[in-house]
Amino acid sequence: MSVYRAFGDEAKRHALIADLRGKGPIYTAWLTRASIEGDISIVSDDFGLHPALARLLPVLGSFGEAEDAARFYEALLDAIPIGAETGSLARQTLLLAWSDPVYGRSKVVEHGQVRDACEDVIALVAQSIDTPVDKTAWRAARAKLANVHGDNEKMAAAIYLAMSLAWDLERAPGAAHDVMTAWASAVSAEADASDEDCFSAEENAAFETAMNKINEEVMEALSRRQSIDSIDIEDFLAEADKIWTADPARNALKVRSIARRERTNAKMAAWRAAIQRRVLELAEASFPARTASRFEQNRGRMLNQSNV
Repeated sequence: MSVYRAFGDEAKRHALIADLRGKGPIYTAWLTRASIEGDISIVSDDFGLHPALARLLPVLGSFGEAEDAARFYEALLDAIPIGAETGSLARQTLLLAWSDPVYGRSKVVEHGQVRDACEDVIALVAQSIDTPVDKTAWRAARAKLANVHGDNEKMAAAIYLAMSLAWDLERAPGAAHDVMTAWASAVSAEADASDEDCFSAEENAAFETAMNKINEEVMEALSRRQSIDSIDIEDFLAEADKIWTADPARNALKVRSIARRERTNAKMAAWRAAIQRRVLELAEASFPARTASRFEQNRGRMLNQSNV
């Protein structure tokens, strides 16, 4: 179904892994925030990975901000055989956004019109793993989704995610990025909402007001001492910290906000780790011959070491 075949030869696989290890130019263009608006066609054109797989992977490394993602990327590239078609793996990964038993959006959508419309899309994605789906079917699924409405933010987010899924990835591989970012946003919103120290509406309004006011005060103070163009992020943060700490009541909100953000970040790290494991499991199930070959190689190395 796809014209893309992984790597081409072992040397290219090794070259790609080496670039990622060293955070080289391909890593920078592909797995950081530069990829959101940038051109990552080299990953598919030169290394044969399906464009949808290329587009979904940056989210699972938090666009280069998650230091532990390097092992995942290397393990995934190592699990894909030379010449493999990876579009099916991309589709199976995106289906996790709905079906994962812990984080899947199916958990938040009750039975009814919204769930029916979402599941129509899921059925098409599952079908497209093995069989091309006619564009009229995708169009009909999107039209059905457009006519249902969520009763709360979780339902609305699930509809948006399903709408992002409702595209032919051979024609619109960028939809994979939209699905993963929608999923990450939904998980992050849930993490915030379930936090042990949520702001009240009044506290949230007070914090937003304080933050805006302090930002203005910082720029005013710095612009009196230096030109606007010469102000860098370190200058800004240092000045802001002085103003925050000068007001204990406002600073208490800031301290709580930072602690809440750290807890949310930890929950997002747990989500990424869980989905990374699931993707590797999907890859091993999709490419059993590669898994068996690696097992034999590792077994051979272990035997050689034991004979030394």
